[in-house]
Amino acid sequence: MRIVSRFALVSAVCMAAACASQGSPPGGPVDSQAPQIVRVAPDSGRTGVRPREVIFEFDEVVSERPSGAQSLDALFLISPRNGETQADWHRSEIAVHPRRGFKANTTYTINLLPGLSDLRGNARNTGATTVFSTGASLATGRLTGTLFNWSESRIVARGLVEARTLADTTTVYVTATDSSGAFIFRNVPAGAYRVRGISDDNANRGLDPREPFDTAAVTLVDSAKVDLLAFVHDSVGTRLSNVSARDSVTLELNFDNPISTTVPLLSSRIRVRAPDSTDVPVLNTAAPPRDTSATIAKRLPRPAPLRTLIVKLAKPLRPTIVYRVTVTDVQNLIGVSRTSEKEVVLPVPQPVVKPPAAKPAVVKPPDVLKK
Repeated sequence: MRIVSRFALVSAVCMAAACASQGSPPGGPVDSQAPQIVRVAPDSGRTGVRPREVIFEFDEVVSERPSGAQSLDALFLISPRNGETQADWHRSEIAVHPRRGFKANTTYTINLLPGLSDLRGNARNTGATTVFSTGASLATGRLTGTLFNWSESRIVARGLVEARTLADTTTVYVTATDSSGAFIFRNVPAGAYRVRGISDDNANRGLDPREPFDTAAVTLVDSAKVDLLAFVHDSVGTRLSNVSARDSVTLELNFDNPISTTVPLLSSRIRVRAPDSTDVPVLNTAAPPRDTSATIAKRLPRPAPLRTLIVKLAKPLRPTIVYRVTVTDVQNLIGVSRTSEKEVVLPVPQPVVKPPAAKPAVVKPPDVLKK
């Protein structure tokens, strides 16, 4: 009887624990789907509304720590900007608002970026957009483009793009590039803009030292397109990082940053000196062959700037001799000049060792059958 009572007590405790559990019941199919949006309030396209916050409701509980961003705040962009974006978690809902609130008579675009995940780590690989106006109508302007890392000949994914109105420099529209480097500003007013694209490497939604960026002036009537060629605006200047000898009369000069595309590096600014201070005359300079077959090279509005230069000499270098290469007044992409130098040594050519000749095969005569 005592054994039965204990069994009943344990069963009751287990049932109570199961009823109190907030997790998924055992068994059934494993959830492998990312959270889906079931409602956005206010509805996209609404006018004459001024909400305290915008609600994104999902079909399941979402994670407070998304897998695709440092925080929930980093997954939302409110355009135009009015203070930092704040995103408040409420299980299956996220309430989004700018720190200083929504302005009157303004069209707002809110972008949910890819990366929002559920409690099992299933992350959304697509974004979502909602648009509303606190005024009587929606702005209809459309500004598109692509953000490139110009010096590295690649697109910038998840980069930050800002469009600042020249009439009111405090109004800044913001958006992000997608995986192909493309960006779009929807529902912005017509006018003159200063557009800036940033390779936001640390994802802090601002420009930091050593981050590539580019700016362009755009006049928007109804639609416009602009491509941005981002590069590091280095105030220190470009210097030689390495010099190597391709052969006795050919040097390869490598720079730590791109050199100017408007002021060519002439052979008169390159000096090659032997240890006895005699000069090795420079015949000419040339760019290395470009890979024009690459897809990104075809998409770039302008050829990528050079980091490497080929130098032809009038007479050959001597092996094992240390030569000093000096490049004077090299300009970088923002016009800063710098002089630098490196050493180069032509290695001793290795003798070509021929493999030994193969010995002719010995053909044995066939056995002669004895009679």
